[in-house]
Amino acid sequence: MSSLQIEQIDVLLVPVDGSKGSHKAVRLAAGMAQAQGAELELLYAFPANALELIGPLGETASAEQLKYLNTETFDKLRQDSARKVFDDALAQIPPDQHGRVKEVLLPGDPAEAVLKHANTCKNPMIVVGSRGLSRVRELLLGSVSQRLVHHAHCPVTVVH
Repeated sequence: MSSLQIEQIDVLLVPVDGSKGSHKAVRLAAGMAQAQGAELELLYAFPANALELIGPLGETASAEQLKYLNTETFDKLRQDSARKVFDDALAQIPPDQHGRVKEVLLPGDPAEAVLKHANTCKNPMIVVGSRGLSRVRELLLGSVSQRLVHHAHCPVTVVH
């Protein structure tokens, strides 16, 4: 007879983006972290640089247009965006738990950044919200949660 072994989860990683789905994931993960004595990390991914942010438009933009996307301006945009998303996520957690929450700002594509970060953590579990795309749109477009489920080397819980 085999028995089910539940591995210890040391850190719960929650990608956040300000959506209702990520808020649900934060609430669930906060409860799990408190019950298990695990760490809770809120992860926010933002493009690594201005060209990554504007995507294909950057290829046709002139040097004159790109000067407005200088490093200082881009860094402020990144920090302001992260602060808003982290504050929205923290609002989902009881205030007495805020001191035990770590905020991590990651560069790059959300799914890739979360997967890379998870590989640096000891016994992680990812708790991610679902965008709620229809099955057809999700099949055609994909989603961060779908990519995490298929590529993570740790447990992933998708909250609907």
